[in-house]
Amino acid sequence: MKRFLVLPVLLVCVGALLVAGCSVPVQQSPAGHSQTQPSSSPETAGDALFAQGEDAYNSSNYYAAAEYFALAKENYSAAGDAASFLRSRDMLFRSRGVIENFPYNRSAMEAVVAETFPDVPAAERAAWLDREKNGTLNSDGEVWYFDETLNNVLFHNTAMMREMNAQANHTPMYDELIPLITAQWKDGTGPYGEPVSYKGVAELSIPRGDLPANGTLKLWVPVPIESGSQTNVTIVSVEPARYVKSSTGTGADLGLVYLEVPLEEVTGPFLNVSARFRFVQHEQRFRIDPAHVQPCDTSDPEYLKYTAPSGNIAITPGIQAKAREIVGNETNPYLMAEKVYWDVVSTHPYSHAPHIYLDFTGTPESVYVISTGIGDCASQSAYYVALLRSLGIPARATGGYQMIEGHADTHFWTGFYLKGHGWIPADVTAAEGGEWAYNATPGEVQRFKAYYFGSLDPFRYIIQNDMDIPVTPDLGDAAAPLSGWMQVPKLACDTCPDNPSVLGIMDSKVTITKE
Repeated sequence: MKRFLVLPVLLVCVGALLVAGCSVPVQQSPAGHSQTQPSSSPETAGDALFAQGEDAYNSSNYYAAAEYFALAKENYSAAGDAASFLRSRDMLFRSRGVIENFPYNRSAMEAVVAETFPDVPAAERAAWLDREKNGTLNSDGEVWYFDETLNNVLFHNTAMMREMNAQANHTPMYDELIPLITAQWKDGTGPYGEPVSYKGVAELSIPRGDLPANGTLKLWVPVPIESGSQTNVTIVSVEPARYVKSSTGTGADLGLVYLEVPLEEVTGPFLNVSARFRFVQHEQRFRIDPAHVQPCDTSDPEYLKYTAPSGNIAITPGIQAKAREIVGNETNPYLMAEKVYWDVVSTHPYSHAPHIYLDFTGTPESVYVISTGIGDCASQSAYYVALLRSLGIPARATGGYQMIEGHADTHFWTGFYLKGHGWIPADVTAAEGGEWAYNATPGEVQRFKAYYFGSLDPFRYIIQNDMDIPVTPDLGDAAAPLSGWMQVPKLACDTCPDNPSVLGIMDSKVTITKE
């Protein structure tokens, strides 16, 4: 998940090729990938093309796969085979999603970097791109660079980040947070600080022309939940109320309202959906004496739930070995969690991650981090949680929004459970922001980082207690990007000519203000 955009980069929107009505041409297949379109019935041709698309997709030849699935879709449409049409539509969506995550070959990426950093010697620029190869994609006979490579070059050059912030006389997030972090905590108040009241609205406004005339549009709209530091949650309204079919309620692990919209009833220029809510958030500062930490209760259902792997929080042999290497002979759960925290913060630099690619290829976020050594808040949180779970420490990746003024965005952070103390927060990503402070002393940077183990600012909006919580009702076979996350609406529609999921990203917004 992006925290903030630090450079004016040539970004390629995830939805550029995916949105209904898009006229961007698909790149031609590279040599060696012939298109076979039998001169038989459209349905038979569709089956052959779809099979070729699957072969190309499974071989990581995504440009070729996109061509095959596009042609299969056309043939199934001509044959009137609705089920196969949807299958090819969604595989085309997946193929193009991967392509859009990696739009630059080496020469195109070199040109972008040279234009942005003209005063940097060519050899140094080339070295940057060589280092960024752990975030590239090998597809259709070429190496393709991630659309956020330019930002990641900056993230991986701390000196450049500090120089840029010095020129602006401002370190984003650090300057906003340091007054809170250095403030005196009131003794005797427990781990939760002064309440901050918020009100918010999640809105979805889809142009009518992007939707078919008939059929049912299914919507899963995220809303806040009660969760430790987040209390007094009220769902004020959901509109249009007549389309609401179910709600998880504020006491669930994942906050959702589910709607079904008969598209023939949408007569205006936009389909507008909104959810209004209120909640109270608290700063957290846990003070744990390791000598008083109790062993985990391994028979507790919550222990079993939060030490098991999930889709994005995979626990591989490599992750298990890494966790044991980090903690050594330590057996105290609190001190083990602390050792793992400092290792992730110190050795895994923040980087934007290709989440669409990871999701559509079934690559867990935790695996991406241990494979590449880099990641953003979602990736780093999944990795930290996977390390702890492999050690038998219950942990979870909390999802929602950070609401620091000027830097509001989707965000993930973590918590681990200690018997007798509850869920202890940690934010390995926020901690790294201290490294970019151009005018902070090493001691001040260390204090900033230390705060985010056991403490958490109150500028948070919680939607889900963990990644990979099943959606209610089930999404079925819908190809929905970021399937383990619920910070933006999910959409499904069997009559849509193009997969509607991207509309939940492009046409939605969340506005939250203090009351």
